[in-house]
Amino acid sequence: MAAISKQIPLGPTSDVIALGQRPAAGGDAGEKRDFYQRMPPLPVPLDRGRLAYAWLPKGGQLLDIGCGAGYHVRHFARRAASVVAIDVDHVALPLARRRVRSSRVTFLRYDGRKLPFADASFDTVSMLDVLDHVTARESLVAEIFRVLRPGGNWIVSVPHRGAFVWLSPENLAMDYPRIYGFVSKLSQVRFWIRDHQASGRRHHHFGMEDLQRLSDGRFEAVSHARRGGLLYGLAYTALCFPPPFLSRLQAWTSACFALMALDYQVPYGPLAYNLIMQFRREEATPMINAERIETSDASSTAISQRRAAEIAA
Repeated sequence: MAAISKQIPLGPTSDVIALGQRPAAGGDAGEKRDFYQRMPPLPVPLDRGRLAYAWLPKGGQLLDIGCGAGYHVRHFARRAASVVAIDVDHVALPLARRRVRSSRVTFLRYDGRKLPFADASFDTVSMLDVLDHVTARESLVAEIFRVLRPGGNWIVSVPHRGAFVWLSPENLAMDYPRIYGFVSKLSQVRFWIRDHQASGRRHHHFGMEDLQRLSDGRFEAVSHARRGGLLYGLAYTALCFPPPFLSRLQAWTSACFALMALDYQVPYGPLAYNLIMQFRREEATPMINAERIETSDASSTAISQRRAAEIAA
């Protein structure tokens, strides 16, 4: 298990805490808890979790950033030797701990800034649909590079900037305020949509080039998939804006997830609504190689000088 670094200064109000020390819940806590509890427990990973599971090396140490209520972690724990799952959500984490009963998994809440782990602690870092909620993306990617071992994997999924980007429920109020006003009167707007509206920020969709730019030469792109299209976008919109009389029915939530998972199987290419990529951390150059190169360069210089002297003679 990766050790938590004692050297990292954490914020005074949102320190890394054990699950039993969570602070008082906010106004949306009840709705969040109810939604997470109604998420269907699946025997196998679906959509982005299915691809991430396939790319996850067996037997390594995994850090899952933004684990939520443990929707994917419970499957990752079957493949990894150990999993550290972290999130800033104090409502989701206790539910995740109850849902995922595995001695291989440790859940921690962190402050959303510097990752509280020593350098080169993990073989893989997974981050599924989290990066689009982060403002300091470059800093987070630098932290991921730091805690990954040389040759380690970074698996990241994000909304894709494809043909159906206009369907983004998070941006509906900003792009189509009249439609949002009409829809919000007829539906129960989910808490994550309300939270996003309150932030005043645009929900970011990425292209492959955006993720490669964020990697800044520190990672090599290994695999990618662009999945889900119009059906995915419509099902996700239905999940975000359910009719009030259906909002608490598990059947509605399950049906939306099922349609999203079904459409996620289709590779839509540049049209897709979702993007997932696997990157590999660049291997550190062994010191012995550098010494050999330096010795080789010195030898070559000496030989060249000797040959020049022979020619001059």
